Amino acid sequence: MKMNWEQHKSGAVLRLTGEFTIDDSESMRRRCRQWMEEARTGLVIECSELERLDSSALETLIWLQEELERRGLSMRIASLQGQPAITFSVTRLERRFQIHDTIEDAARQLAGNRWGGQAA
Repeated sequence: MKMNWEQHKSGAVLRLTGEFTIDDSESMRRRCRQWMEEARTGLVIECSELERLDSSALETLIWLQEELERRGLSMRIASLQGQPAITFSVTRLERRFQIHDTIEDAARQLAGNRWGGQAA
């Protein structure tokens, strides 16, 4: 899996490309920990080019959401499609995460939330 980070005024964007599997989970956690050390904004995970994810990837995303919430920051997921979208639906994780059709919608939600924390 490839990870591409972009920092914007209203939040960071993490674009995931390829297959997110157990082989990628530890490197994802490591990169996210590095980013969170200085994070002052929320995070959008952009998934339009994410082809597949497994249970370890889901566990990593849950971990990331919990870590961000603990720091008072929000996480949004954008552009889920194909197998990843089906996996979120089957596992009912679409109820846990804030998922948006487009990265623009997700970014707008982060920008509208002044402190980067969860919207009321």
